[in-house]
This record gives sequence, C-alpha cells and structure tokens, in this order.
Amino acid sequence: MSKSYVIEVGDDQAGVIIREDGEREYQFHAALRSYHALEGRRFANALLAERAAIAHAVSRRRRRHASAALEGASL
Repeated sequence: MSKSYVIEVGDDQAGVIIREDGEREYQFHAALRSYHALEGRRFANALLAERAAIAHAVSRRRRRHASAALEGASL
C-alpha cells in the first residue's frame, strides 16, 4: 500500500509526495509549474519535502525581486 501527502506552501498546493510499497523514500510530484524543479526528488519524510518546497518558493521570490530591482535601476 502506498502512502502519499500533499505538500502545501502558503495557499499553493505545490505537489504531492508518494512512497510506494517497499520504498524507503517519498518521491515529489509537482502540482504547479513553479515547483517543477522539485519533480522527482526524493525525501525521507513529508517535513523535509515541505521544507524544500518552502525554500524553493522563497528562492524564486528573491530572484524575482532582485530581477525587478535590476530592471528598475536600468531605466
């Protein structure tokens, strides 16, 4: 019997992790395109997958803000 958990970040359903029978780790399956970078990654538990999704979201947000700041400075 497989086990699965939905991974949420804020209001986003980032994806789902699934552990098949006989496997020790959960595999991430992205529900949103913005979390596709995590697709296929393996995690020991749901907490680690959630932390990775949160870190990914924070990183994307920082890159967007830095890019916007650079664009504003070049005007």
